[in-house]
Amino acid sequence: NIRVISCMGAGGKADPTRVHISDLRSASRDPLATAVRQKIRQLGKREAKANGIKITNGSGVANGGWLSCIDDDSKLAVVFSSEKVVAKLADITDEQKEEGMHNFGAVDNMRVRVLPVLGTMPAIMGQALAAMALCELGGKPFSPVGAERVGRNVRHKLYQHLKSREKKLEDSLKPSLREGSTNYTTEGIYIGPVQIDPDDVEYLMSELWKNKCGVSGERLGTVLELHRWDKCRPASPSNLVLMAVKAAQKFEKDFEELGDGRKGVDAEVKRRVEARLAMCVLDAEDDY
Repeated sequence: NIRVISCMGAGGKADPTRVHISDLRSASRDPLATAVRQKIRQLGKREAKANGIKITNGSGVANGGWLSCIDDDSKLAVVFSSEKVVAKLADITDEQKEEGMHNFGAVDNMRVRVLPVLGTMPAIMGQALAAMALCELGGKPFSPVGAERVGRNVRHKLYQHLKSREKKLEDSLKPSLREGSTNYTTEGIYIGPVQIDPDDVEYLMSELWKNKCGVSGERLGTVLELHRWDKCRPASPSNLVLMAVKAAQKFEKDFEELGDGRKGVDAEVKRRVEARLAMCVLDAEDDY
C-alpha cells in the first residue's frame, strides 16, 4: 500500500527526448524494467497460490495484489528511456585483471563490467522523478504522456462511436423527458449532444487514460471506447472514461438494470476512476 516511483536504467542512453513516465508494463527497451516485471509476476503468482486465487489473463489491475503494480501507475510509476541501448559493456582493464576481478564489484554477485553512462541522463531522469514527487505531495495535477500514440483514424472512430451511442440513448429516452426540460428525464438522466470535439479525444486517450481501460487496466491491443461515467451529467471531458469491451458491456448493462453503471464497479476502482477524472484539465461547461 506504499506509493512507489522508481527510475529504470540510464546506462547506454543519451537522448533526453526519449524519457517517459509510465506504468511498469509500458517501459519498453529497458532490461531493468523487464527484470522487475518478471520479479513482480513471480511475487504475484506466489501470492495468488498462497491465497487460493486464480490469476486471470490480461491486465494485472484485474488480479490485484502484486500483479496490479505492473499496470497501475498510481501504485508504481517508473521513469524510463525508450531509446535503444547501443553502447557495449565497458572493457575489463589491465588493472582489474591484475588485482583480481572479484575486488571490483560494487556488491556481491554483481557484474564488474558496466554500461557506460552519460552523466546527463541519470540527472534528467532523477529530475523527472523529483517533479512527479513534488507535484503529488503538493496535490497538483501531474499526468505524464506515455510513449504510445494513437492514430487519427482510431481517434475519429472513437469519437463517432461515442456520438452514435449518445444519440441512440437520447432517442430512446426522449419520451421520458421531465416536463419543461429539453435535456433531463424524469429519472434525472441527461440526454443531449456530446460536449467534446475530435481533438479532445487524443487528450482523453493518451494523457488522461494513458491508452488503457480505466476500469480493468487493459490497454491498446483490445478494443477501447469512451463511455459516459455519470449519466446525470453531459458527455464532457471530465465525465468520459476509456473502457475495454467487456468492462463497457458490464457498465452499460448495470446502467440498464440498476439505473447507474457505477453501482456495479468495485469501490477501489471507482475511487481510482473518479480521481483520474478530477485531473482532467480540459474546460467544459456542464449543463446542470
